[in-house]
Amino acid sequence: MRHLRTLVLSVAALACFVPAQAFASQARIDGLGLQSDYVQDYVNVIHYPSTIVRYQNLVYGDLGIKDASGGDLGDFEDNDVTNPALLESARSMGAFLKLWKGMPGVFGVQLNENANPFSPAYGAEYWNRNRNESFTVLWGQEIGAMSVGFQVNRSNSSAESGTVSVEPFPYAPPTVTAPLGNTRQLINTINAQLGLEPRNSFGFGGGLTFGWDAYGRRHSADVAVQYRTLNLEAISGAPGATVTLEDNGNSALSLNFRSQFATSDNTYLTPVINYYRLDMGTQLTDEATPANNTDFENTITGWNVGLAESWVLREQDLLTLGFAFGNQELEYEDPAPAGSPFEIQYSTMPQIFGAAEIHPMNWFHLRFGASKSLMSKIEIEDPVAVTSTEIKDSPLGYTVGVGFRIGGRVDLDAVLNQDFPFTGGWFASGQEETPFSRLSATYRF
Repeated sequence: MRHLRTLVLSVAALACFVPAQAFASQARIDGLGLQSDYVQDYVNVIHYPSTIVRYQNLVYGDLGIKDASGGDLGDFEDNDVTNPALLESARSMGAFLKLWKGMPGVFGVQLNENANPFSPAYGAEYWNRNRNESFTVLWGQEIGAMSVGFQVNRSNSSAESGTVSVEPFPYAPPTVTAPLGNTRQLINTINAQLGLEPRNSFGFGGGLTFGWDAYGRRHSADVAVQYRTLNLEAISGAPGATVTLEDNGNSALSLNFRSQFATSDNTYLTPVINYYRLDMGTQLTDEATPANNTDFENTITGWNVGLAESWVLREQDLLTLGFAFGNQELEYEDPAPAGSPFEIQYSTMPQIFGAAEIHPMNWFHLRFGASKSLMSKIEIEDPVAVTSTEIKDSPLGYTVGVGFRIGGRVDLDAVLNQDFPFTGGWFASGQEETPFSRLSATYRF
């Protein structure tokens, strides 16, 4: 009897991490200020395709990111006006469906304005803000105590006029200026500026989820890999005198792992490991003047290792505390973005974070999260001029979100503009403040 009671309580606690009980969307994750790996949410299906089996028969719509320059939003969602790559972007609609009992697996489809983030460790989806994401298709199937999942995604656009052709269209090389602010704001702005360079892409990935019982409780682990091509080709000029700008190395690889260990009837320990690498090199070929030919290697690599503990409080509320070590390296031989080649390394050693999701009423939900690096460092080097800059600090990230449940089946989630509570908007103070900076809606049936 005691074993049965423990098992029932473990299953009940797990349910609080699943959208059938919890409230899930991209706006929810942004409001918590967490990297999405640390909580159960359907946004993780992008990076862990096998988890789609947990989110059957739901439709979501993301109204995207709106300029709300009141306050700094967190490490994982900084949509201030200094980040043009993120403004008026990220609108999407998707569905995860298992329409009849005998349907093989769970099928998912997404219609996105922008390319999906390549790794959850990217934070605010800065890279490849290509506004021509054609589709993402996902499928997952349970096989005993294991589930498998796959995804395919594609972004594609082009334009031709006379002797000029461009893929993708429109194409513009990135420009990196020297922003001000703390290390977090600095790397976020640099990532956003570089992310304005679009690439056509074709990607595929797969994942496995394992479940096992130990010590009277249920545990799980998710592992996934994703590969993408990142293609560029811009041709101009008459035959025999064409100038071609194309990608030089166009592969991108992402590896993700996380696990949830039930440490008690209402707590879970979640270790997370992320790794990603992108080749964003360029190659210029001038048929008429070979002396103009160039060949640059540009790479972006990063990793994240974290550990968090989550508590289910009062059956539905959630508290998560954890820490993570992270590193990102940018190596650009191409001098065009910044006027000279550059090498940038950003590290957090470690970052401490916490988040809470509270349900004071069954139709209203409050979320807030904070993060602070004990030591955050960014190093910027110019290998040609042999100059370097190093900045160390300990910036604070902070987010607030709200959610509304309508009719028992529809969830409307929002990230709060942090100036709005102080002004109350135009009606209360005469200050025209946008109340929210991101909105998402989810319907379950």
